[in-house]
Amino acid sequence: MKEGDIIKKASICIFILLVLTTLEPSRVVFSKNLISPLTCEDKLRTMEPIVPKTIYEYQLLGDRDMNKFKGNLEPISSVLKDGIDIAFVSVYKDLDFQRPAYAPQWHSSYWRWSYMPVNLANQQHKLFTYSGGLSVWFDLPNELVLPGKLSNASPINKKVFTTIYPYVVRLIVFDFNIISIKYYKNQICVIGEPLRKGLTVADIDIKNIPDSQKLIQLITPDRYELDYSILY
Repeated sequence: MKEGDIIKKASICIFILLVLTTLEPSRVVFSKNLISPLTCEDKLRTMEPIVPKTIYEYQLLGDRDMNKFKGNLEPISSVLKDGIDIAFVSVYKDLDFQRPAYAPQWHSSYWRWSYMPVNLANQQHKLFTYSGGLSVWFDLPNELVLPGKLSNASPINKKVFTTIYPYVVRLIVFDFNIISIKYYKNQICVIGEPLRKGLTVADIDIKNIPDSQKLIQLITPDRYELDYSILY
C-alpha cells in the first residue's frame, strides 16, 4: 500500500472518531459489540439526559422558538378578515382517532425515538408540519404515532416533497376539525373546531405564496390560538 493511501485512511479514521466523540451521548448510543443488546445504562442514555437538568421546549423543537421568527405579526382578526383562502386536500381524516400517550416504538429497545424530553414536548402540541425529506418522514410518523398506512404521497402532485415540486406543506393536526385555511402576509391560519380527539392530515400548495418565513397558527372561529409552528 502506498504511503499516501495510508495517510488518507488514517485521516478518515481520525475524522470518524472525532465525529463520534462530539455526538450527544444521550441521543446516540451503541452497544459494546454488534451482538450483545444495549445495557440498562445505555438504554437510560437514550431516554434521558446524562445528568439532571432543565430543558426548555425551544431547545428541542426549533419550529416553536418564536425568538427565531423575524416577521411582523398581524392580529388574528385581520388575517380572518383580509386573508386569502388556501385550498387544502385532506389526505387522512379520522375525528375518532385517539392519540396515544405512549407507543411501542418509544421503548428504549428502539432507541431512535425513545428520548422522552422530545416526546413530552411533542405531546404538548396539536399542530405539526412536514415539507419534505424522506428521513424526516421516516421519523415523524414514529415520533407522533401516526397510522401506519399513511404515506408521504399527495394528490396535489406526484413529485411532491421533492426538489422538483417543493411547494406543498403537510399539516398534521390532532384534536381539531379543519374548516378553512387563510393566508395573510406572514401568517397562515388554520381555522376549525377544537375536539377531544381526532386526527386530520391535510396538504396545502404554497407555490403562489411568497417564499419567506411564515407562522402557521391553529385558530378557533372565535380567534383564539390553540397552537403554532414556524414554517421556514
